[in-house]
Amino acid sequence: MDIKTYIKRRRDPFINVVPLIDVLMVIIFFFLLTMQFKNLSAIDITPPTMKSSETALSEKYTTISINKDGQIFLQDEKLTPQELLSALEKLHKENENMSLVLVADETSPLKFVTEAIDQVRLAKIKKLSLQTKKTAQD
Repeated sequence: MDIKTYIKRRRDPFINVVPLIDVLMVIIFFFLLTMQFKNLSAIDITPPTMKSSETALSEKYTTISINKDGQIFLQDEKLTPQELLSALEKLHKENENMSLVLVADETSPLKFVTEAIDQVRLAKIKKLSLQTKKTAQD
């Protein structure tokens, strides 16, 4: 008898890739669903602090930023006060229930803040909030 007939032939080892792909897809979906996306802005602003500040209720809002030099930004686009008014009017036509958040540096002059608020009112936008930092309660 030939001994070769009694030796079992081993199958070549292989890795089944389909279960690995399934596991990787589940992990990717988990991270995508639990990841927090935040709007990052490159404008250097330190908002003033208030003890009575509240958390914003609306998550979908447009940001007007005023830095310490008085430059006005709508989202991340630098605008003059006149350009701000036309941009706000255009946004208001697209969405009449839009919300705005005004973020001004704590050292920016009040003149620029009131000028931006005036432009918002001239554009007939009703929902305007001011962003501040909350101080620790004593």
